[in-house]
Amino acid sequence: MTEYLPINALSAVILVSGKVEPEEEEWIGPKVPVALYRQAPPPASILDDRYTREKHLNFSDFCPPYPDPPFELPPPAGLTLHVSLGKLLSEGRTGMIFECECTIPHGNKMGYKIPPVVIKIARQFHTKDISREATAYESMTCLQGSAIPRCYGFFQARLFDYFDFGPMFILIIEKLGGLLELGEPLPNGAESDLTDACSDLAHLRIHHGDLRWENILSVLVPNEGGLPGVPSPFTGKVYGWRLVDFDLATRTARDFPRAHSYYYNHLRRVLRCIPMGIAVQPWE
Repeated sequence: MTEYLPINALSAVILVSGKVEPEEEEWIGPKVPVALYRQAPPPASILDDRYTREKHLNFSDFCPPYPDPPFELPPPAGLTLHVSLGKLLSEGRTGMIFECECTIPHGNKMGYKIPPVVIKIARQFHTKDISREATAYESMTCLQGSAIPRCYGFFQARLFDYFDFGPMFILIIEKLGGLLELGEPLPNGAESDLTDACSDLAHLRIHHGDLRWENILSVLVPNEGGLPGVPSPFTGKVYGWRLVDFDLATRTARDFPRAHSYYYNHLRRVLRCIPMGIAVQPWE
């Protein structure tokens, strides 16, 4: 039986440019192959919210340890992923997300199958934001594949000859499906799944910080190449929807009811406005 690539299997990424159509003008990768190496995310303390800092609280004194993931990780395999950029899927404040074609030409003795993934590349002057997102994914390993997508690593290269910026930071993230349709009723089970997924984050005292319509995606179904979801370690449910984009995430020493109240109130507004065709923003 073929196994899918574990989230800790990669040690490096070789990034090359994708194919350019004559009418395309956007950047689709470096002119020469670039090697990026796996980095340990910054310490989780950078995620502490203002409440925790102002009260001079030690997060670990107030919050239970993270539960083990509902899946086993083998020893790191030290594999190098060759990535060719494809279509630009989204372009936000902190980074660009591309489709990509991936291969592991050498050393894949276990015969791991590469799942559908996307690559998120930090924008100029926003490498710290991608670093924070990597820290958030690391802090939520137990929710990867259930409430949030799987993250296959945080990689860095220092480049000055071929780019107009310094360090290049990327995340390799599980590819997900589409958005909830604005102006249409919510699909069956979506509200329940998202309520429970938000509750999972609250159990870890993680405050998303940017919960909105654009940051809720469906899972990619298996017949489209998607990976099966794993049960939530808190609810035991397999969700059909996931939360994404954690560069503004913080974690707090507030108790679970207070951490959960943010999600309960704001998520309800977001979901109730979607059938009316309104995308509620976090600051509204």
